[in-house]
Amino acid sequence: MTVRVDLGAIRSNVDVIRSLAGDRAVMACIKGNAYGHGLVPVARCLEDAGVPWLTLGSPDEALALRRAGIVTPVLLFPTIAGLDLQLLVDASITIGVQSADEAAALARGAAGAVSVFLKIDTGFGRVGVPLAAAIAEARRIVRSPSVTLVGVFTHLPFATDESVPWIQERLKAFGDVAGAIEQEAGRRLVTQALASTGLACGLDGATTNAVCPGSLLYGVQPAWTSAAGRRIDVAGLRPALVEITTVIGSLRTIAAGERFGPGGVRTAARPTRVGVLPLGFSNSILLRKPGQRVSITGRPAPILSVSLEHTVVDVTDAGPVAERATVHLLSRDTATGPTLEEVARAQERATVEVLVALTGKAACAYVS
Repeated sequence: MTVRVDLGAIRSNVDVIRSLAGDRAVMACIKGNAYGHGLVPVARCLEDAGVPWLTLGSPDEALALRRAGIVTPVLLFPTIAGLDLQLLVDASITIGVQSADEAAALARGAAGAVSVFLKIDTGFGRVGVPLAAAIAEARRIVRSPSVTLVGVFTHLPFATDESVPWIQERLKAFGDVAGAIEQEAGRRLVTQALASTGLACGLDGATTNAVCPGSLLYGVQPAWTSAAGRRIDVAGLRPALVEITTVIGSLRTIAAGERFGPGGVRTAARPTRVGVLPLGFSNSILLRKPGQRVSITGRPAPILSVSLEHTVVDVTDAGPVAERATVHLLSRDTATGPTLEEVARAQERATVEVLVALTGKAACAYVS
């Protein structure tokens, strides 16, 4: 399986996002192996683009950035309590904490002051100090001589317009608390709340001075749809994932009336030409679900079965097909193959799930 990624598209998308963000700084979320696009090459691309912060959730990925020579400030989202984070502190990784006690624990044994962000839970109910306790925790952090509070952040994902009034109310509450924390600190802090969907929907950002998009960076439109069916489409975004391809490994013809497939569950209604792809659900983006297709020279070929390391497709109507012919599992060009959105619909999962399924299954080739 070959994966081609367009780094030029990511650079272009950064410019689009900056136009949406206005005066706010654009941090870049590269968690999950840069959403499946390759951690280090994408980080280098974003560093060249002048992004002020890279953010992620994996300690291993954070250290991998430093080993690769990435010098851009890195924010690690709050991680497992009790995990030994000394290597991260030594690598100048800024840690997201949920309490002053966590910040103090990071500072023990450090050569100098440790930089942290305070994660605030504004209602998502997953990670962070509760909003009502945030000012008190921040005060304790600010008064610690061994800890430097760099910023505060929260996370407010949503998928329906019914959530918008609640999100706006939570953003205001976060802004009020962030303002009080800045007064405690006596200096300007990085205050971040909006990710891709909120930014694309144009939610009020007056309470923040930074945004942290994820999927928008990679040219993926927000999944949010209004109750009236209206979608948010951000003009100018370019999908960074160019294509995912493989080849026809072998071909055979099934006679009309012949049973075939796992357990003989299929009967050929006509002479059926099938191609076998040298990949399956263990080493590709494909799933054992009906309704999927691939494309050969722009013509659709329905997927008949997906097993651990093999996939069988019906190439009867795909025109002349030879072994080693190129097969598109996905393409950003609608005339060439199924798009990311089409693949996600057929597999009944989010686009981001399809993207991160690439991790560890193929080496990416990069164009720009």
